[in-house]
Amino acid sequence: MSKPLDFAGDLIRKDYRKRRKKVYVFALGVFLVWYLTALPSQLFADSTSTVLLDRKGELLGARIADDGQWRFQESDSVPYRFAACLVEFEDRNFYGHFGVSAKGLFRAFTQNISSGKRKSGGSTLTMQLVRLMRKNPPRTYSEKLLEIVLATRIELTYSKAEILRLHASHAPFGNNVVGLEAASWRYFNRPSYKLSWAESAVLAVLPNAPGLIYPGRNQATLLAKRNRLLKRLHEAGYFDKMTLNLALEELLPNKPLPLPHHAQHFLDRCIREGKKGQTIHSSLSLEVQKNAIRQLAIHSANLEEKMIFNGAVIITDVHTGELLAYVGNTNRPEAEHSSWVDCAASPRSSGSILKPLLYAACLEKGVLTPEMLLSDVPSSFGSFSPKNFSGQFEGAVPAAVALSRSLNIPMVHLLNEYGVKNFHNDLQQLGITSIRKSANHYGLSLILGGAEVRLDEITSVYLQFAQQLNDERLTGLQSDLSHSNPVFLRKRWSTTALFRTFEALQEVNRPDEDNNWKLFSSSRKIAWKTGTSFGFRDAWAIGVTPDHIVSVWIGNADGEGRPGLTGVKAAAPLMFDLFQQLPEKSPWFYEPLNDRKMIQICRQSGYPAGPNCQHKKASAVPQSAHLQTLCPYHKLIHLDPSGTFRVDSECENTFNMKNVSWFVLPSVMEKFYQLKHPDYKFLPAYRSDCQQGNEESSMAFIYPKNGATIYVPIELDGSEGRTIFELSYRRNSRRIFWHLDNQYIGETMEIHQLSFNPSKGKHQLTAVDEDGQSRTVKFRVVGKN
Repeated sequence: MSKPLDFAGDLIRKDYRKRRKKVYVFALGVFLVWYLTALPSQLFADSTSTVLLDRKGELLGARIADDGQWRFQESDSVPYRFAACLVEFEDRNFYGHFGVSAKGLFRAFTQNISSGKRKSGGSTLTMQLVRLMRKNPPRTYSEKLLEIVLATRIELTYSKAEILRLHASHAPFGNNVVGLEAASWRYFNRPSYKLSWAESAVLAVLPNAPGLIYPGRNQATLLAKRNRLLKRLHEAGYFDKMTLNLALEELLPNKPLPLPHHAQHFLDRCIREGKKGQTIHSSLSLEVQKNAIRQLAIHSANLEEKMIFNGAVIITDVHTGELLAYVGNTNRPEAEHSSWVDCAASPRSSGSILKPLLYAACLEKGVLTPEMLLSDVPSSFGSFSPKNFSGQFEGAVPAAVALSRSLNIPMVHLLNEYGVKNFHNDLQQLGITSIRKSANHYGLSLILGGAEVRLDEITSVYLQFAQQLNDERLTGLQSDLSHSNPVFLRKRWSTTALFRTFEALQEVNRPDEDNNWKLFSSSRKIAWKTGTSFGFRDAWAIGVTPDHIVSVWIGNADGEGRPGLTGVKAAAPLMFDLFQQLPEKSPWFYEPLNDRKMIQICRQSGYPAGPNCQHKKASAVPQSAHLQTLCPYHKLIHLDPSGTFRVDSECENTFNMKNVSWFVLPSVMEKFYQLKHPDYKFLPAYRSDCQQGNEESSMAFIYPKNGATIYVPIELDGSEGRTIFELSYRRNSRRIFWHLDNQYIGETMEIHQLSFNPSKGKHQLTAVDEDGQSRTVKFRVVGKN
């Protein structure tokens, strides 16, 4: 009986051993699966600060992480000095173990047993990384065992350099500072690679007890720890005795320092664009940015007495399209002045800043030449009556001069001819997103500030124009070194049109908008334009060279207008001061020869020369321009043999006539033109024995125009004001007789103005000269203003 029982027992034991082996194998398999998958693909998922760096990696500013910690994104490397300090202080055998130091664990165990309390954990840097990853759970033996296992797993996955990098990026450094880079800036105001041995040693000892020791508290303990570490580093041969002595003399930081805030509005803009929590490698230049901030502060201080408190500056590299400076507002402590508003990205009334765009478009389409005379007389377009800033009129002015002097009336006439819808479409194609309403909504006021534009977008337009003249790739305005921003320009403009536009804007010695001379001296050529919005709410200045674009806006963020807030007085001086600080690398734009054609124009009128133009000159126009209207102002007239009077075939033998080409402006234009041009010659009068039926009109109403609607003004005392009616007349020495609704109301001589107060309703006004020549206009008075 014993043998069968023994045999059965053997079978049971063998079966048990097999089962146990299977259990062990299964458990080992489970452990290996867990071991291989224990580490997440990303060890840390903490929120990070939004960090803004300049083009060289210098810190411009940062925003705290969502959890209230100053935690920068993980570094790509650890500086040599800090790595040496950290390894020497925390884990001298770091490069010799596989995540766990048996010697260190045994030493910690014996110290804890002998003292009766936990004095040391024996953790390597890799084990510390595990604790950081697991958010510092309670210290237990089971937790220590888990740290040991995960530390070996980390060593299998990451190199020693990567482990150091992760540890340095996530170690606590006291207060609410996490990571080496944040600590380096918060305690020493510099990047970690610029830290000295003493500074690196301070940061190396902080993660050991960040809640107890950090700059500003327990300074004596911190100093002792730092100095012990420095001496150990010297003994280990990292530096010589002199370096040690100098390092020991360095002072400790007292408390965390504020981070730089050199581009707070740009940083906020990056966050709005979805870059929150990222490290942004911008195209900004710390040097250029700080200078722009400083110059804006200087000019802002001078404007404070005029109650002007805000401003913005953008500086761009033309060759790359990269932003070099972006100052969204002045840095003012007073909340009521809205320094938090990013004025560089806020829509503001454009003033005259769009005029060069219209000028270039008209050149390209053949609407004008730079020399062409534009009308500058009192004008009405329905209920819209534009005025020049100076309140004066030129009569007729070359288009280039009208642009450089920013005359309003000629530009409105130009827009009326080019078409509001065409210009509205051009602006949208150029990427001006703030013009959202229809062309009819803006009307002709579009060219005088009736629409709002943003400083950054108008800068982008001028940038792409300059890039075309440089024959460079169109980049658009780029805010980072990756050039990820889109290019808005949807078509290439005529380079001849752009060149001649910038040519007109080069004039830097010109009258300002108050009719006083302002001299801006500069050693370089700059094409520049200013703008002033209605009510003195916005002052603009934009300057262009082949290398840089400087754009300036000055005003009040709340839109309050102030006297003296003009582009020339408030914005242009800052723009020129900023240009003085920028290097000049390139010569002026080369005139494009492949996009131009030469045409003969009349020297006086600027129109394509007609058969009666005696003095002509060549003018460069775009290849696309097809100018069809010949000079309308040179006319062939017939004079008597003495050359004194005009005659016709009814009173003079045609063989005795002198046929002369004469420059004749319409009477309304010549009334003002001759005041600025004393050499202008009026048409000679007809000889007394000649018929005058062929004489062109020498009489025209300046105000009102036929079909006009008039509002009679109300004076300050509440009484009804009087409307001034005005007539232009070539023969000022003769009398004009005025009739309202066929009733005589007065006469004028020399200055043909008459003021009276017509009643409400429709009226007919007739002016008659001594020879019976008359002109009539109809108008309507709709009420009192």
